[in-house]
Amino acid sequence: MSEHKFIVDCMHGKLARKMRLYGFDTLYDVKFDDSKVIEIAKLEGRTVITSDEALIERAKSEKLQVIWVPLDNELPRMIKIFETLKILPKIDPKRSRCPNCNSPLAIVKKKDVKDVPENVLKRKRVFYKCTGCGKIYWYGSHWKKIREFEKTLKRMLRELGEGRKNEFKR
Repeated sequence: MSEHKFIVDCMHGKLARKMRLYGFDTLYDVKFDDSKVIEIAKLEGRTVITSDEALIERAKSEKLQVIWVPLDNELPRMIKIFETLKILPKIDPKRSRCPNCNSPLAIVKKKDVKDVPENVLKRKRVFYKCTGCGKIYWYGSHWKKIREFEKTLKRMLRELGEGRKNEFKR
């Protein structure tokens, strides 16, 4: 989805996983302290995502891009990120990254799928495999919740963008 690369501080693990689903290369490790976040952001040209005011100031002093997100629930955080990037969210499994390890996903042939419940294997046709950790993904019952969240997010972003010169890109 994007050439944007991020590093998320230790307070936002769920946000990092969501960003990966949207196709963003997003580093996250609960063990990363502020110094490590800054070091990696500088080395790899990543934008820092945080709610930590001290980390924001350090990132700015190092001339790094930083996005402040509220410590609120998931929707306001995602709105802030997509509004800052001026893009509308779109989850595309072909461009998504593994929510666990951040590696790209690849379509895998059904005959090559292992360690999936038999009833899932019988009912589903399309499977994705993480190129890093090997985890298998498919359109499951959680997909409807993800799509509903995405619709709400797009609606909120459009409402925020009405009347502004810059429209959100797709």
